[in-house]
Amino acid sequence: MYANAVIRGDCREVAGEFARLCGVRQGMPDLALLRTLTREFGRLPYENFTKVLRAAGHEDPLQRLRTPEVVLSEHLERGAGGTCFSLTHFFRRVLEFFGFDAAPVLCDRSYGPGTHCALIVRAGCARFLVDPGYLMQEPIEIPEHGASLQRGLQGALTLTRLGRSSQLLLISESEGGKKIRYRLRDRPVSDEEFLARWIDSFEWPMMRHLCVSRQTAEGQLYMRDGRVRRVRGGDRNQVRLGSDFAEEVERAFGVDRRLVSMARDALATIRNVALTQRFGCSSQRGSRRPDTAAYKYRPTKAPDETASEARRDSEKNTRSVASVDIKGR
Repeated sequence: MYANAVIRGDCREVAGEFARLCGVRQGMPDLALLRTLTREFGRLPYENFTKVLRAAGHEDPLQRLRTPEVVLSEHLERGAGGTCFSLTHFFRRVLEFFGFDAAPVLCDRSYGPGTHCALIVRAGCARFLVDPGYLMQEPIEIPEHGASLQRGLQGALTLTRLGRSSQLLLISESEGGKKIRYRLRDRPVSDEEFLARWIDSFEWPMMRHLCVSRQTAEGQLYMRDGRVRRVRGGDRNQVRLGSDFAEEVERAFGVDRRLVSMARDALATIRNVALTQRFGCSSQRGSRRPDTAAYKYRPTKAPDETASEARRDSEKNTRSVASVDIKGR
């Protein structure tokens, strides 16, 4: 039942709240509106701090899934975003709220098949790939043959169809050369298949590393396990964070330091449990179980209560997703 609530639940209220915060109004579901929504939604960072905490705090796989209400609330309160599955699911609901036909697709990355997801969206007579988990800045048209090109602050992205097949490759290009980001098929997957991969994703090895990424005015900022990489066009530079890991992540990415710190402790515990199960030993750092109670999301408020609070917030401070995001950057 919870799975149905997550996948098929009525998200019009939270999608409408997102639209209100961004100042985007209903209109024709065309490419111009799709571009606007893609840019606005791209302000939410990619991060797996929240995912690590959900894995540590909930044994029931279904309870780990972050609904659109949770994603938006935690962005406003703590500057959080999500991983590809929670972001893609939320953005799909936003697009549907605006009248778009959007469907999820699974993508094959170097980690394995179906380890990433994105959306295929119809706007006018064409179909487009949008990828909030990859922080794609603009929709890129799905070519019926040949390739589509998109240029942005991160460099160039090319979506190339492989012959006459349903398979496409997303390739990034910068001064450092070309790199295949992933392969996808332009056939949407069912809600059940999307849900199954989402649940599986909590156990994937890539979730044993702390990662966060966000778009900036100059390009993209990415951190994995304390190494920060700045990408601007073809230029890249990399630095290592100091001992004040959580504080530095908060300053650079706008994610609440308490959330980052708890995720770091939770990940140490998860790794420790894995070591114990495999070798019968444990690391000292992971011997203390993190207190995730403070992290757990509070139940969704009644619609009337939420609407009243939203109006008061709007009148008081006209707070927006953009302003909240900028505050943390």
